[in-house]
Amino acid sequence: MSDDKQTQNALIPVEQDAIPFYGHELVAVRLADGRICAVLRWLCEGLSLEATAQIRRIRRQTVLAEGLVTVRISTEGGPQAMPALSLDVLPGWLFGIDEARVKPEIKHDVIVFQRECVKVLAAHFAEKRHSAMPYSGSLVPAEPMQQPQRPSQEASRAEWIAYYQAMAAWMQWQDDVDKWRDSMQTRQDTLEQRQDELESRMEGVEELSRMFVEVTERLGPATLTPEHQATVKRMAQRLNELAGFAYAKIYGELNQAFHVGRYSDISDDRWAEVAEWFTQRISAAERRRSR
Repeated sequence: MSDDKQTQNALIPVEQDAIPFYGHELVAVRLADGRICAVLRWLCEGLSLEATAQIRRIRRQTVLAEGLVTVRISTEGGPQAMPALSLDVLPGWLFGIDEARVKPEIKHDVIVFQRECVKVLAAHFAEKRHSAMPYSGSLVPAEPMQQPQRPSQEASRAEWIAYYQAMAAWMQWQDDVDKWRDSMQTRQDTLEQRQDELESRMEGVEELSRMFVEVTERLGPATLTPEHQATVKRMAQRLNELAGFAYAKIYGELNQAFHVGRYSDISDDRWAEVAEWFTQRISAAERRRSR
């Protein structure tokens, strides 16, 4: 599907905002059905993750995929179709990022995103909707207005005109006060209802997060990702070209070094060791070849 076609078919948000988040910027939207969605591009940039790989990971999990939507985002270059995750599944994706497997310099960011991201986005849109509630009355003076004194029968026409003008202003003030009280009661009722809805949603999100962590712990460490497996093949090809080693010999020694039957069974948290294993052998082969 062409980019233009994707943009046309993308969901059009009723709101789009850039929200500051601990030194990062997140872009999120509210859809016509009330769902709040965070755009993956800015989430991945904040966490130093590759967005395409994360989308593939999301699509492999049914629950996460159900919250993946394409939305039309306004950018400096015009509207663009971008993938986004709804807030109800966002914790599941965030808690799938293992802080022990990321670079040390972004470990703190991962923890902050897991702990605060959903709350900050939900609170931002909830508060924005409350502050946007219209009030149809005029501003009510802070000081109460006194009912004007009725002039005597001998008063001049000018005094009677001033009296009736003051009387009209006083009655208008009373009407504005009544409207203001009604409006404040409506705002209070709405705020309490929204607060109850937000608390209920957050309880559900926290329960989903707890269950996700529990399931992830039961599954154990993940094996090499498809991206890392592809890199292994490229490095094996390079070693074959430089040293002439057969692929069976390369993979056999690799499996033996990491105590697995197949290199695809190596735990992904040992990826740095795998890369170093190949780097040493490729460097040695390059030195021998240059002599």
